[in-house]
Parts: sequence; C-alpha cells; structure tokens
Amino acid sequence: MDAQPVADRSLPPAARFHHGVDFTRAFDRGQKAGGRHCQVLLRPRGRWQDGTQRCARLGVMVSTKVAPLAVRRHTLKRWVRELFRVQLKQRLDGLDMAVVFRSDPPDHAACDAEILALVERALVARPEGRRRR
Repeated sequence: MDAQPVADRSLPPAARFHHGVDFTRAFDRGQKAGGRHCQVLLRPRGRWQDGTQRCARLGVMVSTKVAPLAVRRHTLKRWVRELFRVQLKQRLDGLDMAVVFRSDPPDHAACDAEILALVERALVARPEGRRRR
C-alpha cells in the first residue's frame, strides 16, 4: 500500500484555477502548444509584493463533446492533476497552466506523454497575446 499521506496527494486550493477569468487570461496572453488530444496554455503569474515567486496553478477543461460521460471527464482531470502535482509543479513555478482537451486520449500514458511534450513546446513558444487596435 502507498505510504504517502492523503494530503500530499491532492492539489491545494492555491494551486488551482477558481474562476473563468483565470482561463480567459491564459487564453488571451498565454504561450500555446496544441497536440492531437489537448492544448496546453502557459502564462506567467508575476511575483508577490515581497518579491517572491508565486506558485504554479492548474486549470483543466474537458467538454461533454470530448467525453460525454462524467466519469471519463473526471478521470481525465484526475490524470492531469496527478501529472501536474508529481512532475510539473516545481518546473512551472510562477506560471499558470491550462489544459484543454480536444479529444479523448486512448490511455493514461498517451495523455501524460502528450502533455509533457506540449509543456516543453509552450515553454519555448512566444506568447500570443491579443493585439490592441
């Protein structure tokens, strides 16, 4: 059995998106990378007033068109949260990360591999913000 406490296996509220405006900011001013099953958007968060870096946050969107069953939508979100918590949270310190699913991946390994590759591409991509006219 896993000896890790339950509290260490969850994402605290400070590491999650809470409002639609968080997704809007990521869409408007984020570094984007798209794959076959999902799109990853990264956006810098800035610093606290004392100069320390803000922690990484995650938002996941899975529409009913992608996964009609709620069980599958929740499974996909759980996979992404686990990947973020275990492998990406430290690396993306100071960034917001949004994952938007385009289609249902065949399995957990394919989902993880695609998201990790997209994060690497998004980190080197130029930010694509909306231009003011």
